[in-house]
Amino acid sequence: MRMSHSVRVPGGGAAHAFLLLVGLSLLVGAILRSAPGALPGSSVPASAGPEGEGRPEAEWAARLTPLTQTAAMDGFAVWSPDGREIAFMRDGQILLTTPQGRPVRVLTTQPGAWDAGPVWRPDGRALAFVRLSTRDGGAQVMLLPVPPGNAPDGKPVALTSEPGAIGYLAWDPSGDRLYYTTNDRIVRIAVPSGRKEEIFRAPEGWELISGGLAVAQDGRWLLFGGGPRTGTGVEYELYRLPLEGGEPERLTAGGGIMPGLHPGGRLVAYRNPRGTTGIYVLDLATKEARRVLPDDARAMFFHPHFSPDGTKLLVSRLRLAPAQQRARGGFTSNIYVFEWE
Repeated sequence: MRMSHSVRVPGGGAAHAFLLLVGLSLLVGAILRSAPGALPGSSVPASAGPEGEGRPEAEWAARLTPLTQTAAMDGFAVWSPDGREIAFMRDGQILLTTPQGRPVRVLTTQPGAWDAGPVWRPDGRALAFVRLSTRDGGAQVMLLPVPPGNAPDGKPVALTSEPGAIGYLAWDPSGDRLYYTTNDRIVRIAVPSGRKEEIFRAPEGWELISGGLAVAQDGRWLLFGGGPRTGTGVEYELYRLPLEGGEPERLTAGGGIMPGLHPGGRLVAYRNPRGTTGIYVLDLATKEARRVLPDDARAMFFHPHFSPDGTKLLVSRLRLAPAQQRARGGFTSNIYVFEWE
């Protein structure tokens, strides 16, 4: 599957902001050009894959438990370090819930802005997230203290800003630095001072904004998705960048975005947006990958995030509405817990 990186999206500024941040703008063009009800990758049977990793749909579907079941756009779900809370985005707000999906509490509301991409500080006492302006296209990295008891402590504060979009955030394991992606850079900022340092600039003609970001628990390297723009899209792959200096190492050869690291450090879950699409798990030692959750003719999976014990994945599942509803936006996304092993 080829990915379009520039798509006009119905639904106004908020819808555009959401699609930009989660990378769905890379996919919408291909979806809307498909036959009604079909999604990219729908020709791939759920029961098979090139590595023999596929399971019958009844089996993998039985491993999925819905965390949210609304008509909203839910995504970017992440477990707290102790596994007791889950932060996520719903229609441009940051919310908090439990692994049982209730209660649900709204943490952020900002007119004229779209909040997304929450990440927990390693000590679990704060959330960072991206705030994208729906008025001028600028973005901020925000920090919201969440003390014990998970009652937000005041209003979020801005750590830094960019004139254009910010894609994804990731904490350094020390908890005193954050990383974020723009269209062509990876930037490290000190917390709480906001002092910035560019640590990677993409080659000319590349794009990073929708590739995702993750930092190893030992702080020695980070994972990101990036790739060259072509006449038909962006060919994203996953890369590993040593933070002490060096060149990025390519980890995938058939497509990769949105890495989520296993707490053990050896495995990474990611989305493959091309060809045999779905959620994959890559062994960083052997470089072997297997598809654990396939897309189908009804839906696509995004944003895999491991539970603290490594046995489950949070995933967003995007569904395309029937053709007659697409003029009103046409997308619904909900969050699921997937028992991947």
